[in-house]
Amino acid sequence: MKDRYVMDGHKLIWHLERVNDWKQGKRVAPLHIDVGLSKGCNIKCDYCFGAVQGNLYRKGSEVVFPRDALLRYVRDAGAIGVRSMAFIGESEPLLNPAVYEAVVAGTDAGVDISIGTNGVLWDTGKQGEEALERLSWLRFNISAADDAGYRRIHGSKEFATLVKKIRFCVEMKQKKGLKVTIGLQMVLTPNDVDQVVGLAKLGKELGVDYLVVKQCGDTVYNALGIYKRLDEYEGFTSILSDAEKQTTDNYQVTVKWNKVQNKGVRTYDQCLGVPFLLYSSGNGRLYPCGDFFENHEEEYRMGDLVEKSFKEIFESERYWEVVEKVKLIDVHKDCYTNCRTHAINEFLWALTHPPDHVNFV
Repeated sequence: MKDRYVMDGHKLIWHLERVNDWKQGKRVAPLHIDVGLSKGCNIKCDYCFGAVQGNLYRKGSEVVFPRDALLRYVRDAGAIGVRSMAFIGESEPLLNPAVYEAVVAGTDAGVDISIGTNGVLWDTGKQGEEALERLSWLRFNISAADDAGYRRIHGSKEFATLVKKIRFCVEMKQKKGLKVTIGLQMVLTPNDVDQVVGLAKLGKELGVDYLVVKQCGDTVYNALGIYKRLDEYEGFTSILSDAEKQTTDNYQVTVKWNKVQNKGVRTYDQCLGVPFLLYSSGNGRLYPCGDFFENHEEEYRMGDLVEKSFKEIFESERYWEVVEKVKLIDVHKDCYTNCRTHAINEFLWALTHPPDHVNFV
């Protein structure tokens, strides 16, 4: 089935000039950054990886990326050559009151901006409408097809509110002829697999552009109780295939088969993707990987974006020392499964470790 958004892979082949610069040893700007905007959340999903990244749920809702530093950050990103930023992070981005300003500032700086949110807090007024006019994509994170499932999986009574917010965004897109792509994302676990087909049908009924069903990341220490259950995912093939059958000309259901069924196994021995993909936490600190928001935090922190500009951090020796340090990590024993950098790591490893007889294409 065609994946028009290339969700089950990577897009580095469309940025080969920067890849070639990297191969030549140049210090390249990242192509993309996942940006956390808060350290809290208004709901509590039972699979939340943010729980191992310092997500304090309602207790952390007051901890947000400060406005002035955030706006400086997105502007710096554009000046340096970052091409996209996703406001997703380890917690709920809409808890940050400066989120909509940051969308405007980022797009004005030439950066493609997107938001991944549980959607309950989406503004249906002027700020929300302007964001829809500027965003490349808006993704609602939902792994339940009805109110009962939402209460069980997301620990929230706000299912009806979320559906209302999704309808609003779809209606605004259609009314104004906006280019923003609106989608749903499901984190697949053995506890919510019964919701897949119903959610695929709900997405079609709501008029969104897609539903993507992704793997559940977990540490090798089984922090979320998923790592030791990865063998079970092979048994979900029939259900997932039924969900994909909901695809139409205007609505795509995509299962990330590569990650859903790889059991967390890596085909590469080093993390090489850091120069292209960075992560910043909801408190404004910059890292090579979201796993370090809490784990070995001081050791792998590249800098604090509240204290220094992104440009200063990017040009510092500390930044590049961390990039090299990550290469020494044992990705088979210490990294969480199917991380965000996984697909580009596969590509970069193959690129830098060519097979014999490479000319026999």
